[in-house]
Amino acid sequence: MKKKSHKFFYIAIIIVLCIIIAGLFLQLRISTYQNDFLQIDLKVKELTKTLNLPLIKEKEIRGRFFLPQLQQEKTLSIPFDYPLDKLLLQIQEELSLRLVKIHQLEEEDSKDQYQILAKVGSESRITHTLRFILKKIKIALLIDDFGYSKGEIVDVFLEDLNIPFTISVIPGTPQAKSVAEQAHKSGKEVIIHLPMQPKGEFNPDYKWIILDRMSEEEIKSTMKEARKDIPYAVGLNNHMGSLITSEERPMRALLKAVKQEDLFFVDSRTSPDSIAFALAQEMGVKSTSRQVFLDNEKDIDYIKGQFQQLISSAKEKGKTLGMGHIDITTAQALKEIAASLDERKIELVYVSEIVN
Repeated sequence: MKKKSHKFFYIAIIIVLCIIIAGLFLQLRISTYQNDFLQIDLKVKELTKTLNLPLIKEKEIRGRFFLPQLQQEKTLSIPFDYPLDKLLLQIQEELSLRLVKIHQLEEEDSKDQYQILAKVGSESRITHTLRFILKKIKIALLIDDFGYSKGEIVDVFLEDLNIPFTISVIPGTPQAKSVAEQAHKSGKEVIIHLPMQPKGEFNPDYKWIILDRMSEEEIKSTMKEARKDIPYAVGLNNHMGSLITSEERPMRALLKAVKQEDLFFVDSRTSPDSIAFALAQEMGVKSTSRQVFLDNEKDIDYIKGQFQQLISSAKEKGKTLGMGHIDITTAQALKEIAASLDERKIELVYVSEIVN
């Protein structure tokens, strides 16, 4: 009996010693991890201060079992005007300078954002995940007045200009259907460029035009007939229309028909008195409005200057719409703009992608 009690006593001592050793080992491990984390965290803070990038979000990740919070995720915003070409190298150099181990460092350019992902820590483990994010601005281009002809100028826009943009086709013009079909095959978006009555004198020789004297039923019928002439149309914008877009009765009737046909509406803003976009928003019609006319002057440098205004508008709002016309100078300017565009910052999109 005495031997048995001695045996249990020795076993208990061994168990206690094992617990003490395990506790000391765990404490040492935790202490080592904490020291590693605190040292690297200090260096990461120095890095973010040097880069001067705003912190968007910070998240701590709990370790497994009894380990404390020893990992951290930081998301930082890259301002639009921040130079990107040397940012990846700058992050690498700043981390190396501070003797921080880089476990992963890579760029990712997706549709909506540009990101640099950095996973850093000690030699043996990752302590910090850093995400540097630049949210892209969205610019939609709408090119008006297609449908009168086919040929070289149409081909330049639809076949040679390899960027996303939307064309608007005037219904009733000689090549309306053919151009709409060609645009669709070329991966361009198509909408209806519906003539509407302006203020003052105007040319009434359009097959379909919205007039101030029309009843709601006539407006609805005109819009529906015009739509049949434009295959693949997903939206509608006004051609002329300084009178119609400034009057609630005809615009409400038109927008009601637009909504019923599941189209979106673009206010070309041919008049400062236009109520069309505000009314569309009130009625729950998917819509947007033109911010900048690109080519009031047929000059490449002028068009490039107008595009810079689009960028400024998109920086404020996140997205914007610029309108131009089917003109060879406009096509050439857009080619040059597209060739120099920083796609890490700017995303060219169809109009349907910016409507609310």
